[in-house]
Amino acid sequence: MKKNNYIIFASVLCVLLASCSNTYQFCQVYETKSLNQDDHLRAGKNELRYENSHCIIRYNFWSNGGTADFEFYNKTDEIIYIDLAKSFFVLNGEAFDIYRNREWSQGSIVGVASSMSYGYGASRSAALSVGLIEPSLTSNGMVATKATKVAGKSANIASMNAVTRSESSTVTIKEKQIIAVPPHSKKYIKTYSITTSPFLSCDLQRYPSQNAKLNFSAENSPYHFSDIITYTIGDNSQHITINNEFYVSSVTNYAEPEIVVMKQREEPCENMKQPDYIRPEYELFDKYIRDNICDFSSSFYKTYSVTSQKKLYDNNSSSSYIYNTQHQAYIKSGSKASKGGVFAGVMIVGALIVVLISTIIN
Repeated sequence: MKKNNYIIFASVLCVLLASCSNTYQFCQVYETKSLNQDDHLRAGKNELRYENSHCIIRYNFWSNGGTADFEFYNKTDEIIYIDLAKSFFVLNGEAFDIYRNREWSQGSIVGVASSMSYGYGASRSAALSVGLIEPSLTSNGMVATKATKVAGKSANIASMNAVTRSESSTVTIKEKQIIAVPPHSKKYIKTYSITTSPFLSCDLQRYPSQNAKLNFSAENSPYHFSDIITYTIGDNSQHITINNEFYVSSVTNYAEPEIVVMKQREEPCENMKQPDYIRPEYELFDKYIRDNICDFSSSFYKTYSVTSQKKLYDNNSSSSYIYNTQHQAYIKSGSKASKGGVFAGVMIVGALIVVLISTIIN
């Protein structure tokens, strides 16, 4: 009997000790450079694009894990046919097929407006922290969840509407091997995520209090990746191949307070509200990465966290906001909605203390 009491005592003690731990958030930012020797691939502030006489290919790597997806714009007066069976994503010398003869079940829901905020975004006019969830393949063949980039204002409006009624339908979509791009129009081609886990190195502080950075040359970079794109123009059967190559030029680990800014969601205008829309009783906030961190289009990030009893950095900026699952947004810790969570936590700790006392008495 005493042995059982000791086991219960040790378990409760471990839970109480764990309750004294803090969870710290970090963000790893990867900056990239082009390996192309010509001037067709240009990088600028919030723009990364390849251009020749036939097409313009735009990239935006900015996402959690990075995305090698691209937008293909047809400059010609004829249809351009992209052959995905002859197009590849290459990571550190290993080629991955873009065309895999896949099928997707795509569902549509009418009358439901749900939150669309995921991870970190860039605090600019087209915020990248919000979007519709779509499947995206990683380089190891796993299916990851990816946010489609849309305008932050309209997505934030949708995320604040309440779920009311729904009608759903599902259709099956089969992947096409040949993508036809009409003249003077564009299509978005989905490929792979660049990485699925943070980069680790003995020379890079994993849990910095501010930031820690490693720079790389093309020769010693841990990540080399490229999109090989093959297409034909009109009735011409001659294949044209473009190979846009990149490498990671730096990796920087940031403590969350050093990289994150909290921004309040805008209240939707009257014409964008559902008829039974009810305004939240408290202000809603989203996380964004600061504008001056990097050039977003040619960079990407990976978030990670750790729970520790050791103080890793001053957590004041993060602890002043609590995530609210109802609205999938952050609220200030002093607001009405956050007090319920605190009260529940106090009740749990209180119950554990009662169990501990009763165990000792018995």
